[in-house]
Amino acid sequence: MSNQTTDIYEVMQTQRAIRRWTDEPVDRDTIERIIQAACWAPSGSNSQPWGFLVVTDDGIRQRLATAIREMFSARFSGDMPNPDDIDDLTTRRMMRGAFNLFDNFAAAPVWIIPCLVRPESPAPSGLLAGSSIYPSIQNLMLAARAEGLGTVLTTPQDGIMDQLRAELNIPDNALPVAMIPMGHPNASFGPVTRKPLHEFLHWNGWND
Repeated sequence: MSNQTTDIYEVMQTQRAIRRWTDEPVDRDTIERIIQAACWAPSGSNSQPWGFLVVTDDGIRQRLATAIREMFSARFSGDMPNPDDIDDLTTRRMMRGAFNLFDNFAAAPVWIIPCLVRPESPAPSGLLAGSSIYPSIQNLMLAARAEGLGTVLTTPQDGIMDQLRAELNIPDNALPVAMIPMGHPNASFGPVTRKPLHEFLHWNGWND
């Protein structure tokens, strides 16, 4: 049964974070279609301030995945908590997801690294910078889901920035803002579970 769908509402309702992938390769044409969809996103004054690094080289992925894992371990001073020992359910799920992801990061056959690109050097960071590129990242992830591919939005790049720039020859005016592993899912897509709409929707004023 194919995982592909072009219905936009089905895509959104079934696009969950995928952290496990098969070793089936993703062909270049499919990757380029997905990046093209990312480039259709709106941007201020149609500035299109983005660049997308696609990493398929096994050696590069292995080296960077090792750096990410070491960075993650260092944040806990080498004493990694057991997710099952964490009382808070949300934190427990987050930590379990992080462990699963970092154990499988290199297994994703494709990494996509969106970068904010500006004429000035270095590229700006912060909320304004994110507002310029995150719509394209959402387009990218939705297009991947439509193609039957699984992704997850991760942001470990700040912790390995020097190595990331050196490994991929990233110029100073390009700021990596995320790392998105992508591949054929070794897990099922949605439907996603969400709280009811009335908990989030407010008409003509913020009402409890």
